[in-house]
Amino acid sequence: MSSRGGGLPLLPEGLLRAQRGLKRVVVGVDFSLQSEFALARALRLPLAHGASFIVLHASPPLDGHTGPDGTLAGERCLRRSVASAVRRLRQRPDVDVREELRTGDAPHVAAALAKDEGVEVLVVGRPHPTYPAKPLPDTSVVMRLVREVDASVLVVVPHPGRVYHRPLVAVNFSRESRRALELTMRLCPASTPIEVLHVVDLREEDAAPPDQAAPLAQWLRSRQEREDAARAALGRFLAPYRETGRALELRVRMGDPLECIHAESIERESDLLTLGMSTANPPSPLTEGVLARSHCDVLISRHAAPPAALGDGEAPSRPIVHD
Repeated sequence: MSSRGGGLPLLPEGLLRAQRGLKRVVVGVDFSLQSEFALARALRLPLAHGASFIVLHASPPLDGHTGPDGTLAGERCLRRSVASAVRRLRQRPDVDVREELRTGDAPHVAAALAKDEGVEVLVVGRPHPTYPAKPLPDTSVVMRLVREVDASVLVVVPHPGRVYHRPLVAVNFSRESRRALELTMRLCPASTPIEVLHVVDLREEDAAPPDQAAPLAQWLRSRQEREDAARAALGRFLAPYRETGRALELRVRMGDPLECIHAESIERESDLLTLGMSTANPPSPLTEGVLARSHCDVLISRHAAPPAALGDGEAPSRPIVHD
């Protein structure tokens, strides 16, 4: 599944560039407890010199009220949030902190702002998932943001806003997963080990009737060979980053990608789970399933798709679907 274009880091300056802080961050607030957690998380992200930090509130006309008080109340609350951000960033006078109070459908507003400002990461909050987990509806704000905003989206669950120290990145050797890994490196301290997981998708194979004629030893040997091949491919995928001294932990699982990613994040007590996707495609069932079930923050690394015909003959990238 790997390609020539996915064999090397995408950033021309390597990890030195990848470890720089973020230049343009937007945090969406609706003045709920969930958005307070999102703001706290956004304030802990590494910001580059001269970065823009935008606090966005979007609401229907008049905040759903029949008089002007709703809009005025939203403006006052937004200014309090911005004042809080300014206090937290008082040691960073180079960072431009500003408010954006807009009227309209929140995902549409966020998408327009992301396009106008060249936003790198949009940070939003969400409550803890329910158990048993239920898929997020297509109309949920979180899913619409992930689908419509042409930027990476960090979905924050309520938890202490400490620096990430147990990040997990699910990769499938695509351009998108390489960008997802590089973005995660930018969000985490250089000393933080990053766990990189590749899942060998066995759903079709497991659903097929077993071959009674095949001996068990042959079946086990075949599984082991596939796991060894996947581990070797993952090692090659990560080799350029290991050469810089970055601590990366290789993980390979076999089975259903959603179940494997969820199990890995639980077992490793991950505080950040990253997936990659292309702007050319909507969220996959895998992305939606991870968002619905994850117990930790989820980063959907979203970047522009490559042109239909690349110079080196590489095919256009696809959304993250493990195989």
